[in-house]
Amino acid sequence: MIKMLVCDFDGTINGGPSLGVDQFSAYLDTQPELHFIIATGRTLPSIKEGLTTHNYPKPRCIISDIGTRINYDYDLIADERWQHQLQTRWNKSAIQTALQDITFLGECNPSHQGDYKITFEGQLDHKQYSTIATALEQHSIDVDITYSHDWFLDITPKGINKASAIHYIMEKYNLAAEEICVAGDSANDTSMLTMPGINAILVANHYNEVAHLSGLNHVYTSNASHAEGVLEGLIYWQNNAVEKMVK
Repeated sequence: MIKMLVCDFDGTINGGPSLGVDQFSAYLDTQPELHFIIATGRTLPSIKEGLTTHNYPKPRCIISDIGTRINYDYDLIADERWQHQLQTRWNKSAIQTALQDITFLGECNPSHQGDYKITFEGQLDHKQYSTIATALEQHSIDVDITYSHDWFLDITPKGINKASAIHYIMEKYNLAAEEICVAGDSANDTSMLTMPGINAILVANHYNEVAHLSGLNHVYTSNASHAEGVLEGLIYWQNNAVEKMVK
Protein backbone atom coordinates (compact mmCIF):
# COMPACT_ATOMS: atom_id res chain seq x y z
CA MET A 1 0.00 0.00 0.00
CA ILE A 2 1.30 3.45 -0.93
CA LYS A 3 1.21 5.62 2.19
CA MET A 4 3.27 8.62 1.12
CA LEU A 5 3.67 10.57 -2.14
CA VAL A 6 6.71 12.84 -2.41
CA CYS A 7 6.66 15.29 -5.34
CA ASP A 8 9.12 17.74 -6.75
CA PHE A 9 7.41 21.04 -7.59
CA ASP A 10 8.79 22.91 -10.62
CA GLY A 11 8.38 20.88 -13.79
CA THR A 12 6.70 18.05 -11.91
CA ILE A 13 3.34 19.16 -10.52
CA ASN A 14 3.92 22.79 -11.52
CA GLY A 15 4.15 24.06 -15.10
CA GLY A 16 1.36 22.15 -16.81
CA PRO A 17 -2.31 23.00 -17.43
CA SER A 18 -4.41 23.97 -14.40
CA LEU A 19 -6.86 21.19 -15.28
CA GLY A 20 -4.15 18.64 -14.54
CA VAL A 21 -3.53 20.21 -11.14
CA ASP A 22 -7.27 20.15 -10.42
CA GLN A 23 -7.49 16.46 -11.33
CA PHE A 24 -4.43 15.66 -9.24
CA SER A 25 -5.78 17.54 -6.21
CA ALA A 26 -9.26 16.02 -6.56
CA TYR A 27 -7.76 12.52 -6.59
CA LEU A 28 -5.66 13.15 -3.50
CA ASP A 29 -8.83 14.37 -1.74
CA THR A 30 -10.14 10.81 -2.14
CA GLN A 31 -6.97 9.41 -0.53
CA PRO A 32 -7.05 10.71 3.08
CA GLU A 33 -4.55 8.08 4.25
CA LEU A 34 -1.98 9.12 1.67
CA HIS A 35 0.52 11.66 3.00
CA PHE A 36 1.42 14.27 0.38
CA ILE A 37 4.90 15.81 0.65
CA ILE A 38 6.71 18.41 -1.47
CA ALA A 39 10.47 18.00 -2.05
CA THR A 40 11.91 20.99 -3.88
CA GLY A 41 15.08 22.92 -4.56
CA ARG A 42 13.21 26.12 -3.78
CA THR A 43 13.58 27.93 -0.48
CA LEU A 44 10.68 27.66 1.98
CA PRO A 45 9.31 31.18 1.30
CA SER A 46 9.48 30.52 -2.45
CA ILE A 47 7.65 27.19 -2.33
CA LYS A 48 5.00 28.60 0.02
CA GLU A 49 4.32 31.29 -2.56
CA GLY A 50 4.40 28.78 -5.43
CA LEU A 51 1.79 26.58 -3.79
CA THR A 52 -0.70 29.47 -3.79
CA THR A 53 -0.60 29.92 -7.58
CA HIS A 54 -2.96 27.01 -8.35
CA ASN A 55 -5.24 24.55 -6.62
CA TYR A 56 -2.37 22.44 -5.28
CA PRO A 57 -3.08 20.01 -2.45
CA LYS A 58 -1.86 21.11 0.97
CA PRO A 59 1.35 19.21 1.80
CA ARG A 60 1.72 17.62 5.22
CA CYS A 61 5.44 18.27 5.02
CA ILE A 62 7.74 20.39 2.86
CA ILE A 63 11.31 19.36 2.13
CA SER A 64 12.89 22.51 0.73
CA ASP A 65 16.33 23.80 -0.26
CA ILE A 66 17.17 20.40 -1.85
CA GLY A 67 16.68 18.54 1.40
CA THR A 68 18.46 20.91 3.75
CA ARG A 69 15.23 22.06 5.38
CA ILE A 70 12.19 20.10 6.63
CA ASN A 71 8.94 21.67 7.86
CA TYR A 72 5.79 19.87 9.03
CA ASP A 73 2.04 20.29 9.14
CA TYR A 74 -0.08 23.28 8.19
CA ASP A 75 1.94 25.64 10.40
CA LEU A 76 5.16 24.41 8.74
CA ILE A 77 6.97 23.72 12.00
CA ALA A 78 10.73 23.40 11.45
CA ASP A 79 12.51 20.15 12.25
CA GLU A 80 15.22 21.54 14.53
CA ARG A 81 16.92 18.16 14.93
CA TRP A 82 17.44 17.90 11.17
CA GLN A 83 18.77 21.44 10.99
CA HIS A 84 21.13 20.90 13.90
CA GLN A 85 22.89 17.93 12.32
CA LEU A 86 23.67 19.99 9.21
CA GLN A 87 25.64 22.59 11.15
CA THR A 88 28.72 20.40 11.62
CA ARG A 89 28.83 19.62 7.87
CA TRP A 90 28.67 23.17 6.56
CA ASN A 91 31.09 26.07 6.24
CA LYS A 92 29.60 28.64 3.89
CA SER A 93 32.47 31.13 4.10
CA ALA A 94 35.02 28.42 3.26
CA ILE A 95 33.03 27.48 0.15
CA GLN A 96 32.81 31.11 -0.96
CA THR A 97 36.56 31.52 -0.47
CA ALA A 98 37.32 28.39 -2.49
CA LEU A 99 35.23 29.63 -5.42
CA GLN A 100 36.06 33.34 -5.33
CA ASP A 101 38.52 33.23 -8.25
CA ILE A 102 36.22 31.29 -10.61
CA THR A 103 35.01 33.94 -13.04
CA PHE A 104 32.37 31.93 -14.93
CA LEU A 105 30.14 31.26 -11.93
CA GLY A 106 26.71 32.73 -12.56
CA GLU A 107 24.45 34.94 -10.49
CA CYS A 108 23.95 34.15 -6.81
CA ASN A 109 20.38 35.41 -6.41
CA PRO A 110 19.70 36.15 -2.70
CA SER A 111 16.15 34.76 -2.97
CA HIS A 112 17.51 31.31 -3.90
CA GLN A 113 19.98 30.95 -1.04
CA GLY A 114 19.37 28.87 2.07
CA ASP A 115 21.04 28.49 5.42
CA TYR A 116 22.71 25.31 4.15
CA LYS A 117 22.52 25.82 0.38
CA ILE A 118 24.38 28.02 -2.08
CA THR A 119 22.81 28.36 -5.53
CA PHE A 120 24.42 29.81 -8.66
CA GLU A 121 22.49 30.42 -11.89
CA GLY A 122 23.91 30.03 -15.37
CA GLN A 123 24.86 27.46 -17.99
CA LEU A 124 27.95 25.36 -17.37
CA ASP A 125 29.74 22.85 -19.55
CA HIS A 126 31.36 19.69 -18.21
CA LYS A 127 34.82 21.29 -17.98
CA GLN A 128 33.51 24.23 -15.97
CA TYR A 129 31.62 21.91 -13.62
CA SER A 130 34.82 19.89 -13.09
CA THR A 131 36.76 23.08 -12.36
CA ILE A 132 34.31 23.96 -9.58
CA ALA A 133 34.49 20.47 -8.09
CA THR A 134 38.28 20.51 -8.21
CA ALA A 135 38.49 23.91 -6.50
CA LEU A 136 36.38 22.65 -3.62
CA GLU A 137 38.43 19.45 -3.33
CA GLN A 138 41.68 21.42 -3.27
CA HIS A 139 40.36 23.32 -0.27
CA SER A 140 39.34 20.03 1.42
CA ILE A 141 35.67 21.00 1.27
CA ASP A 142 33.43 17.93 1.18
CA VAL A 143 30.02 18.91 -0.21
CA ASP A 144 27.41 17.75 -2.71
CA ILE A 145 27.22 19.61 -6.02
CA THR A 146 24.07 19.32 -8.14
CA TYR A 147 23.62 20.89 -11.57
CA SER A 148 20.04 20.73 -12.85
CA HIS A 149 17.73 22.27 -15.45
CA ASP A 150 20.92 23.21 -17.34
CA TRP A 151 20.93 26.31 -15.15
CA PHE A 152 21.02 25.81 -11.37
CA LEU A 153 24.21 24.81 -9.56
CA ASP A 154 23.43 23.91 -5.96
CA ILE A 155 26.02 23.28 -3.27
CA THR A 156 24.81 21.56 -0.10
CA PRO A 157 26.33 19.66 2.86
CA LYS A 158 27.76 16.25 1.92
CA GLY A 159 25.11 13.55 1.90
CA ILE A 160 22.22 15.95 2.35
CA ASN A 161 19.71 15.87 -0.45
CA LYS A 162 16.08 15.00 -1.14
CA ALA A 163 16.74 11.29 -0.58
CA SER A 164 18.43 11.73 2.80
CA ALA A 165 15.56 13.95 3.95
CA ILE A 166 13.05 11.31 2.83
CA HIS A 167 15.02 8.60 4.67
CA TYR A 168 14.84 10.74 7.79
CA ILE A 169 11.05 11.08 7.46
CA MET A 170 10.70 7.36 6.75
CA GLU A 171 12.41 6.57 10.03
CA LYS A 172 10.37 9.19 11.87
CA TYR A 173 7.07 7.65 10.74
CA ASN A 174 8.26 4.03 10.48
CA LEU A 175 7.64 3.74 6.74
CA ALA A 176 9.23 1.29 4.32
CA ALA A 177 10.49 2.26 0.85
CA GLU A 178 7.80 0.17 -0.88
CA GLU A 179 5.15 2.30 0.85
CA ILE A 180 6.49 5.48 -0.74
CA CYS A 181 6.09 6.96 -4.21
CA VAL A 182 8.34 9.78 -5.45
CA ALA A 183 7.96 11.94 -8.56
CA GLY A 184 10.42 14.23 -10.33
CA ASP A 185 11.74 15.63 -13.58
CA SER A 186 15.36 16.79 -13.20
CA ALA A 187 18.83 16.08 -11.81
CA ASN A 188 18.11 17.39 -8.34
CA ASP A 189 15.47 14.64 -8.09
CA THR A 190 17.95 11.89 -8.96
CA SER A 191 18.77 11.03 -5.34
CA MET A 192 15.15 10.29 -4.47
CA LEU A 193 14.28 8.68 -7.82
CA THR A 194 17.08 6.15 -7.29
CA MET A 195 16.40 5.27 -3.65
CA PRO A 196 16.51 1.46 -3.17
CA GLY A 197 13.05 -0.10 -3.06
CA ILE A 198 11.25 3.14 -3.86
CA ASN A 199 8.38 3.51 -6.36
CA ALA A 200 9.48 6.29 -8.69
CA ILE A 201 7.68 8.40 -11.29
CA LEU A 202 9.43 10.29 -14.08
CA VAL A 203 6.98 12.69 -15.72
CA ALA A 204 6.88 12.78 -19.53
CA ASN A 205 8.31 16.31 -19.64
CA HIS A 206 11.48 15.28 -17.77
CA TYR A 207 14.87 16.76 -18.66
CA ASN A 208 17.40 14.79 -20.72
CA GLU A 209 19.69 14.81 -17.70
CA VAL A 210 17.49 12.15 -16.07
CA ALA A 211 16.27 10.32 -19.20
CA HIS A 212 18.58 7.37 -18.43
CA LEU A 213 16.51 6.61 -15.31
CA SER A 214 13.63 5.44 -17.51
CA GLY A 215 15.44 2.14 -17.96
CA LEU A 216 15.28 1.27 -14.26
CA ASN A 217 12.69 -1.29 -13.19
CA HIS A 218 11.42 0.79 -10.28
CA VAL A 219 10.92 3.93 -12.40
CA TYR A 220 7.58 4.47 -14.14
CA THR A 221 7.83 6.97 -16.99
CA SER A 222 4.46 8.65 -17.48
CA ASN A 223 2.87 9.28 -20.84
CA ALA A 224 1.39 12.50 -19.48
CA SER A 225 3.34 15.51 -18.26
CA HIS A 226 3.40 17.52 -15.03
CA ALA A 227 0.60 16.90 -12.49
CA GLU A 228 -1.28 14.61 -14.88
CA GLY A 229 1.86 12.50 -15.23
CA VAL A 230 2.28 12.27 -11.46
CA LEU A 231 -1.33 11.16 -11.09
CA GLU A 232 -0.86 8.56 -13.84
CA GLY A 233 2.24 7.19 -12.13
CA LEU A 234 0.68 7.21 -8.66
CA ILE A 235 -2.30 5.16 -9.85
CA TYR A 236 0.09 2.76 -11.58
CA TRP A 237 2.06 2.16 -8.39
CA GLN A 238 -1.09 1.91 -6.27
CA ASN A 239 -2.48 -0.76 -8.60
CA ASN A 240 0.88 -2.52 -8.57
CA ALA A 241 0.83 -2.60 -4.77
CA VAL A 242 -2.68 -4.08 -4.77
CA GLU A 243 -1.62 -6.79 -7.23
CA LYS A 244 1.30 -7.75 -4.97
CA MET A 245 -1.05 -8.01 -1.97
CA VAL A 246 -3.44 -10.26 -3.90
CA LYS A 247 -0.58 -12.57 -4.91
